[in-house]
Amino acid sequence: MPSGTTSKPFPTPLSLLRILSSFAHTLYLFTHNDFLTFALPTLLFALFGALSGPILTTNTTPSLLAILSRIPQTLLLIWSNLLIFDISNQRSPIAVEEDKINKPHRPIPAGRITCAGADSVLMAAVPAVLALSCVWGVWQETLTLLLFTYMYNDLCLSDYHWTTRNSLIAIGYALYSSLALRIMVGSECTLTSKGWVWIGVVFAIMLFTQHICDIKDAPGDKLRGRQSAPVVLGDDMVRCSVAIPVMLCSVLCPAFFSTLGPVSYVLTLSLGSVVALRTLLYRSLDADKLTWKLWALWTTVIFALPLAANAQVFDTQVFVNVWTSLQSSLCGGDCASSLNIAAVSSVALIVEGRRILGGVEVGDAGNQSIPMIVIEGVTV
Repeated sequence: MPSGTTSKPFPTPLSLLRILSSFAHTLYLFTHNDFLTFALPTLLFALFGALSGPILTTNTTPSLLAILSRIPQTLLLIWSNLLIFDISNQRSPIAVEEDKINKPHRPIPAGRITCAGADSVLMAAVPAVLALSCVWGVWQETLTLLLFTYMYNDLCLSDYHWTTRNSLIAIGYALYSSLALRIMVGSECTLTSKGWVWIGVVFAIMLFTQHICDIKDAPGDKLRGRQSAPVVLGDDMVRCSVAIPVMLCSVLCPAFFSTLGPVSYVLTLSLGSVVALRTLLYRSLDADKLTWKLWALWTTVIFALPLAANAQVFDTQVFVNVWTSLQSSLCGGDCASSLNIAAVSSVALIVEGRRILGGVEVGDAGNQSIPMIVIEGVTV
């Protein structure tokens, strides 16, 4: 070794773990603002849609365990596509200046990573996510998302006009919804025509209400020169343009599933009314941030409507089959008696709760009484 030079010590396993943990946290921070309000609702959209069985898919008897087992891969692909979009959206110098005002906790303005470093992550993520999408059979959605990400961020079409911006975002929501639902359903089943129309309904919801998230970002949009809805329409008009469609969707979406009862309308209208009234009446920055989160919750309630429309999901035999599978996996029968007592009690509570909500008849006679449940000799 030449004199005057020193070699860098090889990192210890603990220090390497810290580096990887810090890097993973940096990646998460790119998507932090969108995880609870976008990634999680999209995952629930797919979960509820897959569990709805014949309501939206060709799967007439959906397996709860099989669908739940697909949650990790579905969430991974939602998040990884979201990561590509968010890095692309946050890496330009003007975006960094905007984030210093609106979102200083993001990785680049916070100094956790440079713009060049973000570019390197992006170049590695794009082929990796596309390859993963090919393996799981949803490369069409991912490839189209990459195209629209380029149009939205690099061609700056999101800054051109608020209608263009809303259209691109709504298309993105539809693509994410399709990607997630197709993974959750499984390769052996497909979406029905009603399933594709339901994704179209999601597109419409986002097209006419999603700009609620721009209200809280209006100062940064003005700085960047982005023609977002609050900048173009003004504060009063943009709030009305959100509140009215929210109320309309709260009525029309339950009506899309003709078998739903009044409880579904009450739920969507109640939460929709809260979102609409808060949008119109509470106008501080903190209030707008909370209203945006409530809007995300409202969309999740809308996404649950297909699940409520499928009475078979609440059949007690479904829970019995799931419990039997879990029991054999957990204890191989050694603790069957204790587990069965807990299972029967839980199923009875679920059925009675469903009866109180008035959604589905239970029992052979449809008399809304809790049916007799038998699991390996334990009877209630």
